[in-house]
Amino acid sequence: MTGLTVAVLIPAHQEESTIGELVQACLDQPYPIQQLIVVADSCTDRTAQVAREAGATLVLETKHGDKAANQNEALPYITADVLVGFDGDSKPMPSCIPLMVEDLARGYDATCSSILPIQDTGFFIEARRFAYSLGSQWWRLCQRQVGRLQVLTGASYAFRMDAVRAVGGFPSGLISADMDITWKLHEGGFKCWYTADALTLTVDPETWAEYTAQMPRWAAGYFQNVARYKRLMLNWRSVLTVGSAMFDLVTLWWWAIVVVYNLTTWQHLSMFKYMGYWFVGHTALTMYLVSRVVGWKKAALGFTPYTLLNFYNKYLYTRSMIREWLLGRHYASWTGRSGRKTVITPMTAARRQALGIVCALAGTAVQVLGGWAGSTPLWAAGIAVTVGGPLSLIRPRGKGRRRATSAPQQTAFLAAPTPAPLTMPSPRTTEADVESTLQLPAAPR
Repeated sequence: MTGLTVAVLIPAHQEESTIGELVQACLDQPYPIQQLIVVADSCTDRTAQVAREAGATLVLETKHGDKAANQNEALPYITADVLVGFDGDSKPMPSCIPLMVEDLARGYDATCSSILPIQDTGFFIEARRFAYSLGSQWWRLCQRQVGRLQVLTGASYAFRMDAVRAVGGFPSGLISADMDITWKLHEGGFKCWYTADALTLTVDPETWAEYTAQMPRWAAGYFQNVARYKRLMLNWRSVLTVGSAMFDLVTLWWWAIVVVYNLTTWQHLSMFKYMGYWFVGHTALTMYLVSRVVGWKKAALGFTPYTLLNFYNKYLYTRSMIREWLLGRHYASWTGRSGRKTVITPMTAARRQALGIVCALAGTAVQVLGGWAGSTPLWAAGIAVTVGGPLSLIRPRGKGRRRATSAPQQTAFLAAPTPAPLTMPSPRTTEADVESTLQLPAAPR
């Protein structure tokens, strides 16, 4: 035992089928749980009732529609030293909580566990299991080594309460709350860790519809967080973590262009031999790393789904980067199993005009370069950019099937203020008094 007291916080939405087992799994951990709080957000099922029956010490029912706001709702009630959080569709394995708390007792301010899908098999499940396993043996260990984890997974984390209080609670306003609190802690100079031996199982998307609803939000949230904490990106630790991820994203498309060019021109075909060597070596290494977590059979089953979906994921991240950073159209809604519709904010008139001017100038420069070099294809490409660029930015009018582009209450993240300090109750404060001391920033709905 480390002497640190623990409170478990579970934000949940429509988790009737999993919340009871999760609460029981937390109470069965070989570490005393001082408080177990469930925040049932906008639930129309029996989530709150099942949580109470399973042994939760406090169940709060809210209508926020926002994970950060729901977690903040519970903070004034917490009197423990450590806040351990799980998603409502997750299940910690035995010793998950003790292992994370042990790392906090060693001097770290925040940590998270490893993650694997709770489902046994399926195309998307095998792909996610492969990705989680590879991350636990490579990406996260590298990020931990340089002291700059990109995200403390919200499915299973442990924070010191004094660190959470110091940053004003869970920041709100971005589409990805987990990455937001991670970088808020980095900004505050707190030490983040990754408890690789701790394990939590979580429900992952099983169908194409679920997968394509969840992944765009994660991708958009990544670039929203990088934009919000851009000052921290100048740090060498951030350059190694975020910079390597961006390099991986860009080089994939660069290699694709090189391959297509060489196949169409029938030049430099010897490069494919060396690419084959690289592919074999890369496959052997990744298979070995994944097999250390789930065994060779599961590694073999997951390799093809992971490889195929990796190209789709890179496409999503590239599209999100262009939309979030270049077009200024921000993902501003929760989707996936929550059933909420996708909302993307519109491009501002000023940005639309500026991009049109840039396209026209760039196209003109390419035309001049093509004429000077005597290259008809280059000259034609310049004309296409000059004309097509501004035309593509014209906002369509009339009726049509497209995503919603107006959500006034959802766009707060564009200039979201730092959350106000939380007013925490003393251990003797009654629940009635707590309600009057709850001073949290309003969260987007």
